[in-house]
Amino acid sequence: MKRLNKKFLIAALLLAGCAHEAAVRPDGLAPVSEFAHATKENKIAGEQWWKSFQDPALDGLIERALKANPDLAIAQAHWREARAGVAAVNAQLLPRVDAQASYQSSRTSAESGKNFPTMPRRFDTLTVGGQVNWELDLWNRNALNSQAALADAVAAGYSVENAKVSLAAEVARLWFAVQAARLDSVCLSDEFKARYREMEITEQAVKAGLLSTDPLSTAQLAAAQAKLDESNASRRLAGYEGALRALIGAPSNEKLPETNFKEIKIKKTRPEFGAGIPSQLLLSRPDLAAASAKLDAAMSHEGAARTDFYPTVTLNGQLGWQADPASRIGRGSSGFWSLMPAVDIPIFDGDRREAQLEAARSRIDLAGAEWRKAVLNAFREVEVTLVDIKELGEEVKLAERVLEAVTQRLENAKTRFTAGVADEREVVIATRDQSLARRTHADLEFELSQTVVRLAAATGGGWGAQVSHP
Repeated sequence: MKRLNKKFLIAALLLAGCAHEAAVRPDGLAPVSEFAHATKENKIAGEQWWKSFQDPALDGLIERALKANPDLAIAQAHWREARAGVAAVNAQLLPRVDAQASYQSSRTSAESGKNFPTMPRRFDTLTVGGQVNWELDLWNRNALNSQAALADAVAAGYSVENAKVSLAAEVARLWFAVQAARLDSVCLSDEFKARYREMEITEQAVKAGLLSTDPLSTAQLAAAQAKLDESNASRRLAGYEGALRALIGAPSNEKLPETNFKEIKIKKTRPEFGAGIPSQLLLSRPDLAAASAKLDAAMSHEGAARTDFYPTVTLNGQLGWQADPASRIGRGSSGFWSLMPAVDIPIFDGDRREAQLEAARSRIDLAGAEWRKAVLNAFREVEVTLVDIKELGEEVKLAERVLEAVTQRLENAKTRFTAGVADEREVVIATRDQSLARRTHADLEFELSQTVVRLAAATGGGWGAQVSHP
């Protein structure tokens, strides 16, 4: 009894010496009661929010991107890999059973001096059986590893959803950028033509002795600058179109949907999204859910690292038949079995487990900091976007009034020119100003549409359902 008590005492001392306190989960961030620049509209963007723009071309582009985008395919592959990892880790909770079969044939030498007249020189042995290995999860090491793998898989699933939200927003943003660049090219082409005609009129006046050469050099410089702006717009358009083709997985020579710019006044059909309430944002964005799941995984990994300090108990067993000749396999006399429990008590490893535990705890701090950063960034994105929508809305209204006034001035100039009370120069200048006003108004319209897209993505892009667990 004394010897038994000593054994229990030694075991208790070993376990007490290896004990470590569990890490504390980092505190979260309490959201404010409302956004500082909240709008009257509190309804956030729903699923397939892009259809609210009533643009069939945009619908088709996003549908193609969700099927063929390589970045989304990469995220989905990582998710499948994480789900397979869950199954692999869960297998450690169950016994491992292996079937075994072997055949051995040997013959001894007659000249070895080890043979007796009645002893056979050849031996044939057939063994059929199985082996079982089972680690008893006394300290929940394997269970914690399973929880960590599951949390990693859930985070990967949320990352797929976040990739879809980001992809749809980026396609919409680039499509509006393409349309704005196309209209810029049209307007800048008209502006160059007007500048060039203005230069010709000035040149004629100089040759006639009606003007000095100074206005001509100014008109030439303006025409050259207009041509440069037109060329830059063409390059900018090519860049946007190339980026959009890459997002939808299209070849570089594929034509994108056309845009009709026959109307002078561009007025986009835009939905009016709100930001909702701040606390709702934490449940609406898949990137925040992914960050939270990664923190859960880090906590489970830390728990598994703590259990490495405790003994490991493994049951090893064998069962089968062994006989010579093979015809006796299966008889009671040919059966064999063995059971060998094993206990592995860690004593010294050069602080390897201490380092692994410290690394696991540092990953908790890292995951906690990344989660807080993601939350802060989410609130920042919403607040900044709300301000941009408000300011751009006012700028669009002002640009619309300017465009209407310049368009009316052009019509009046054409009427006076037809009546012979105004010269062509007045019509050219009014045409040039209208091109500038039209381009300014359209750029603001498309920029406002892009900002509405940013708000849709910043509030979760219509994501709300939980990703199915593996």
